[in-house]
Amino acid sequence: MDASEEGIPDKKSKKSCKYLEKWDSRMGLSHAFFKICSCDFSVSHGGRNDVSHHEKSTKHKRWLEAQKHAQTMSAFVTRNTTEADQVMNAEVKMAMLCARNNASITFCDDFHKCVAEMFPDSAIARKHSAGKTKSTQLIKGAIAAELDDELARTCRSQPFSLMCDESNNRRTDEEFVILTRLYDEATLQVATKFMEMPICNVGNAENLYEKLSEALRKRGIPWENLIAFASDNASVMKGRHNSVTSRLKTSQPHVQDLGCICHLAQLASGCAIQAAQVPVEDFLVGIDTHFDKSAKRCEIYKEFVDFTDSDHLQLLRYCSDRRLSLLTCVQRELNQWDALQS
Repeated sequence: MDASEEGIPDKKSKKSCKYLEKWDSRMGLSHAFFKICSCDFSVSHGGRNDVSHHEKSTKHKRWLEAQKHAQTMSAFVTRNTTEADQVMNAEVKMAMLCARNNASITFCDDFHKCVAEMFPDSAIARKHSAGKTKSTQLIKGAIAAELDDELARTCRSQPFSLMCDESNNRRTDEEFVILTRLYDEATLQVATKFMEMPICNVGNAENLYEKLSEALRKRGIPWENLIAFASDNASVMKGRHNSVTSRLKTSQPHVQDLGCICHLAQLASGCAIQAAQVPVEDFLVGIDTHFDKSAKRCEIYKEFVDFTDSDHLQLLRYCSDRRLSLLTCVQRELNQWDALQS
């Protein structure tokens, strides 16, 4: 049986008699301040009775009614903040799209003007204002910094490999590219990611190793997580006594020196061609020379392509300086072999 059924009165709640400073009026103790009306009135004669009279006044009732229908500032602030975040999200995604697809950053100047015309009913499109300058700063200052922090956290927690290469001497400043090769848990694949490209005008082993060591040190990446190192086969990188690799093994003795896979493949294929005694490179150059300067031979070749029901593909020019183009040229000649034999 509860207290109401037994007739026991409820316990009175204790009223607080503490005076609040917000009740003070700027006009002194003889006046009171009403927050709703934002006005001071005298209570020197009737005290609490003066307050009751003010509550019944027309001015107080008008302000009280207006307050009931007024919207709070939080609603406006929340909407503007959300909309601003959506605009920033669109600008960041556009900058990432240009960076990922190697698109010209000047495209953003025309895009942010065009997107407002394409979507006139969208407030986000109207406020999209990321041109080439803002997009460049988003990529360099925000996106790059976030990706660099993510890469540093990954390298600090799991094994990884390093791949390095020097730039040529065509520019005033020479650059030293540092890439990482690691397992990406987000995509469940082994990925190659960019770490840093410092300036190194004096490309000796000591300076190159110092740039590499500084890149790991400022990210807090331990040498113990490095399992392999790949670079070109130059003596400054792969020398036995005074090279980047010899210095690197002092920091991580168990690192695997892989060398340049492309150079190794080129050396292996070159030895195989010499052993087979087939002048593949001379043959490719001869075919290109045979058809390059003669329009009549090209027309005859097209007839044989139609006769042998081969694909109409252009014969590629082989360049000995581009060793990786050899495979592409050989595959193209084999595809057109029936027409060439005819």
